[in-house]
Amino acid sequence: LHLACHAWHGMPNWTQPFKSFTMSGGLLMIRDIIRSNWQNLVFAFLSACHTTITDKESPNESIHLAAAMQFSGFCSVVGSMWSVDDEVVREVVSVFYDNL
Repeated sequence: LHLACHAWHGMPNWTQPFKSFTMSGGLLMIRDIIRSNWQNLVFAFLSACHTTITDKESPNESIHLAAAMQFSGFCSVVGSMWSVDDEVVREVVSVFYDNL
């Protein structure tokens, strides 16, 4: 599974903090990921910003988007700890998959 999207670490007004991916059909939240019934969960590449960190507003929260993918059954997950530039990500993804 390869997700190339945006990741949120809370609503823009922070009244309802949650972590999610912004997909074309809406948000894919941690609770949706963990409750999913995906098949053949071998590998997930999360091509989005900050998918392996929690936010400063919830420092004691131990689950992040990449961890949710592992909890849902993926054996291996690649994520990021920082903001990523679209052009740089294209190059990283290309090199990664060329060497897989």
